[in-house]
Amino acid sequence: MKIRVQTIIVELGVLFAILLTLAFGAYLVPMSHDVAAVNPTITYMRVPVLLMAWAVLACALAALLMAFLLLERIRKSRIFEQKSVSLLKGIGICALAAILPMVILIIYTEAHVAGSITNLWVMLGIFAMIIAAIFIFLVAALFQRAVDYKEEVDLTV
Repeated sequence: MKIRVQTIIVELGVLFAILLTLAFGAYLVPMSHDVAAVNPTITYMRVPVLLMAWAVLACALAALLMAFLLLERIRKSRIFEQKSVSLLKGIGICALAAILPMVILIIYTEAHVAGSITNLWVMLGIFAMIIAAIFIFLVAALFQRAVDYKEEVDLTV
């Protein structure tokens, strides 16, 4: 019972993170207009940078949705199954997929704005995504091992 309550609390946290991600994605449009108004020399960069930021948020949103589905499996005590491993691998792939628009963003801003501080933050984001993906793939490998052991035990019984 305690595990189910904890899982529901974490699910609510994931739902809140999904809503925050959607709100931040909506807030990017007025923020991009403000930045373009303050820096009219780089106004032409507003839409491409906005699209790259939305691509990163889409990867984060997909990972959050898969995390919610995984938490549902935990709550229903169906954790050590192949579907759970697939969800974990999907979350890791989303983390790695978010790196591509970030790399494109670095290349794009470096080509148009020399010495942008934004590139430092994006590089930190890439580093964080790599670490998250490695950790998630490690957990997926552990879950895969548990699934294999469970299938082996089920076959011997």
